[in-house]
Amino acid sequence: MTTPAPSPRHLPHSGTSTPPGLFGGRQAARVRAIVNADLLPRERASADAMVMTAWLTAEQRAQYAPSLRSGPSTEEFLQRLADERRVVLEEGADPVDDELYAAHAAEEAARQLPLRVIETAALLAVLACLTVTVWLGLEEQGPGLLERVPDRAPVLLMGAALAAVLAAVVGGIATRRRDRMLLDWAVTRPGQLGRGLPLRRPLQGSSAGPILLHSLGPALCVGAGVLAIVAGAAILLITLTTDGQGGTARWAPWLLGGGAAALVAAVLAVYLRSRRQLRVARRARAAEWIGPLPPQEQPPAV
Repeated sequence: MTTPAPSPRHLPHSGTSTPPGLFGGRQAARVRAIVNADLLPRERASADAMVMTAWLTAEQRAQYAPSLRSGPSTEEFLQRLADERRVVLEEGADPVDDELYAAHAAEEAARQLPLRVIETAALLAVLACLTVTVWLGLEEQGPGLLERVPDRAPVLLMGAALAAVLAAVVGGIATRRRDRMLLDWAVTRPGQLGRGLPLRRPLQGSSAGPILLHSLGPALCVGAGVLAIVAGAAILLITLTTDGQGGTARWAPWLLGGGAAALVAAVLAVYLRSRRQLRVARRARAAEWIGPLPPQEQPPAV
């Protein structure tokens, strides 16, 4: 009884590599289609080379071009890189003795520890502001919920929001700097872009700061927008029923306009996040490491 031959390494496994429920809707299907695309080696090599060529800077392409025997043209660089990637996908990569050790050393040098410390401190500031707000609210006395909101709650919540934005910005800068340093390492090694990058932590790995902002930002914008629109509509209705008496009527247009702007910002944030997910999926596939093929078993001599 013969066992079926294993599937080629460059083809995806039968299971989905993206857990269900992580993304939703049409964008989820597009991301899963990119990750699990059953492409031929030539097709995948062309797609990976196109993504990697666009990802690299002009200086990085110029540094890697001599190993491809490519001229200064971007189109020629893309074609030569696609050929290099196709050979690796079809025939396997040649073993390189120091590849894993050099990749580990490059990762250690690109850790961006100072920026990660700043990001962690900003996240701790977010947690501290929220904790103090809840603690002060529990100590307040009052018959209703509004009366129990502490006076310093707006300041604390604003501080938490600013700290969250700072953590996201610093985390994003650290990730981009790490990716750039690792790509700088890859272009100094002939054939490395064709084989991929053997990293323990993949490129474009999101940290806690950007994840927190990307997850809660649109939801908070929607909540704030709905509350502002409801408050503005209520003020406008009260103003119309009282013949314009009272000094709160001037806030109605600002609340309505601000609420609409918050909803538009939420939609834009979701759209940009979906675009980023598609870009991350394509880049992850283009940088996937294709290690050497295992030695083939020789048939028994007859």
